[in-house]
Amino acid sequence: MARDIVIWPHKVLTSATQPVMDFGPALEKLLAEMAESMAEAKGIGIAANQVGVSLRVALVGREDGTFFEIVNPQLLERSGKVTLEEGCLSVPEEWEKVPRFEKVKVRYQDKAGQWHETEAEGRLAHVFQHEIDHLDGHVFVDHLSNLKRTLIRERMNKLQKSQVRKKD
Repeated sequence: MARDIVIWPHKVLTSATQPVMDFGPALEKLLAEMAESMAEAKGIGIAANQVGVSLRVALVGREDGTFFEIVNPQLLERSGKVTLEEGCLSVPEEWEKVPRFEKVKVRYQDKAGQWHETEAEGRLAHVFQHEIDHLDGHVFVDHLSNLKRTLIRERMNKLQKSQVRKKD
């Protein structure tokens, strides 16, 4: 079952997540719920804290529609510079150009706890960095000017208030 996506600046999005220690059925269930939430929102990636769970788990979408399930990821190498337009499921309807590294090498565990390393470039590298930022307690707006971040925060606060009213 899909979980609700948390809207920034909720505290769970601004705090670093905890490493996964239990690679059992609870992790499988969380990954399935995250996949459903991401699909419903038509996203290309999602981190566990975006559905209110402060664990170091994310899904990173490939261009073919499949995704990496990454647990306890680490950025090992970064090179080049690129600026691409970026959005976020937790900051809906907001798109801004964000500087990132063009190529990255990432080490992560799969849902069974096995370690993997992968290299990515272009849009895939961008998504890896975006999701790992989430796990570190950062949202793409943290890369923007104070003015842009303040304006987006005001819009998200209004959105959160309107969602609360709809639930009442």
